[in-house]
Amino acid sequence: MEPLTKESTQYKRCMELLPLLIDEQATSEDLDFFLKHSVNWPEVQDCYKKEKAFREAIIAKLGIMPAPEELLESIRQHVVRA
Repeated sequence: MEPLTKESTQYKRCMELLPLLIDEQATSEDLDFFLKHSVNWPEVQDCYKKEKAFREAIIAKLGIMPAPEELLESIRQHVVRA
């Protein structure tokens, strides 16, 4: 078993999954991995809670705003080129 350090692949993967989980973009496999391994690191769970609360506060204060048309067009152009 891999040691429980911040350099471990499990810790790093949990931290990588935070934004996906908060944005509800994670797969069920990602969620299962996070739930299984994040219990080993209270700081990961704390980071998740703080980030989620921060994003919820911003949405509550500003609401959900549409992306600027220029940004959407730029993304469309990049997607077409890929």
